[in-house]
Amino acid sequence: MKVIIEIPKGDNRRRHIKPDKSEFIDLGPIKDVIPVNDGVMPVHYGYIPDTLNEKEGDEVDVLVLSQIESNVGQEVEVEPIALLRREDSDDKIVAVDKTRGLIKEWSDIPEDERKLIENFFSYHHKFTSIEDADAAKEYIKKSYKKSS
Repeated sequence: MKVIIEIPKGDNRRRHIKPDKSEFIDLGPIKDVIPVNDGVMPVHYGYIPDTLNEKEGDEVDVLVLSQIESNVGQEVEVEPIALLRREDSDDKIVAVDKTRGLIKEWSDIPEDERKLIENFFSYHHKFTSIEDADAAKEYIKKSYKKSS
């Protein structure tokens, strides 16, 4: 599955793709919204093209675990390993690229990294559940936009 990176790991700026997909806009420092980890993104953060989280009205978000540097707008091939359901319905897919391929499920992520992800992405809205790779894949499948 291909994802587009909006915020690379280690970045401290909030970026989002415009609805018309023409460019990425800078929404300011992450720490203004999420002070966890001093506002530094702990994973590559992106979206799955041609999907829609109907409750949020935006593409499905993906947290990419990788050891490779990435850039804003870069396309990355990943494998989903978990679905983080949040109380605000802004659910997140957790995925790995080839550099983290030994991680097959949420519990395989080293504990310190897992805790940082949990703290960072549940700062404003808590997780209601953490589901497995099959649930993540089904969520993605149901999220693809229908052709008209």
